[in-house]
Amino acid sequence: MGHHAVLLRTQYRCHPAISAIANDLFYEGNLIDGISERDRSPLLDWLPTLCFYNVNGTEQIGRDNSFHNLAEAAFTLKLIQSLIASGIEASAIGVITLYKSQMNQLCNLFSAGHSDYPNIKAVQVSTVDAFQGAEKEVIVLSCVRTRQFGFIDSERRTNVALTRGKRHLLIVGNVACLKKNRLWGNVIQHCEGRANGLQHSSQYEAQLNHLLKCHLEKKAKEQEERSSQKEKSGDHFCPPKGMK
Repeated sequence: MGHHAVLLRTQYRCHPAISAIANDLFYEGNLIDGISERDRSPLLDWLPTLCFYNVNGTEQIGRDNSFHNLAEAAFTLKLIQSLIASGIEASAIGVITLYKSQMNQLCNLFSAGHSDYPNIKAVQVSTVDAFQGAEKEVIVLSCVRTRQFGFIDSERRTNVALTRGKRHLLIVGNVACLKKNRLWGNVIQHCEGRANGLQHSSQYEAQLNHLLKCHLEKKAKEQEERSSQKEKSGDHFCPPKGMK
């Protein structure tokens, strides 16, 4: 007996601004939101629901014939650190890329920079294929490519990558390259239609640097105060009778 595929028309995961991209590109406008914008309010006042961060990096190919982009990886690290410094739980954040080499670059950067942000280990970093079926409050998507499209042109992979985030979808990529692609030209157009939906990393990094500087200064001050309190409590320690 044959079975007909049934399209699930109502989605309950993504903020409507995020689901609108998939609805436009893959579902011919037939997708219905089962949740409202209020149900998916932002985790931070300064963090856009949907944003494309333009990074002028360069794609490189690794020994495994997979692609990576060091500039995108560095910006992604700084963005994730800023989210954690602002109070978002690391376990609520996911980083997706279409390339295994980029995933490895990101994992190496996160491991190297975890001393100031130990919770960063809880951020899930995966290829899009490994992330299928998963969801996070915040998704950061690293596109990698700057010359050609490759996997980024796959409708199935792109659909999965764009629909994992519940409250925030933050895309890191190269506008000049991706705008030439039919799929990604539409994605960028959706981002441009949102307030602060298209940011240039060279300008945005100044804001992130300031946020991280304040966070580290606050941590250093708190550590200094704890050390001071510990020294004071030691000065007033009186041993019980009989203790030498």
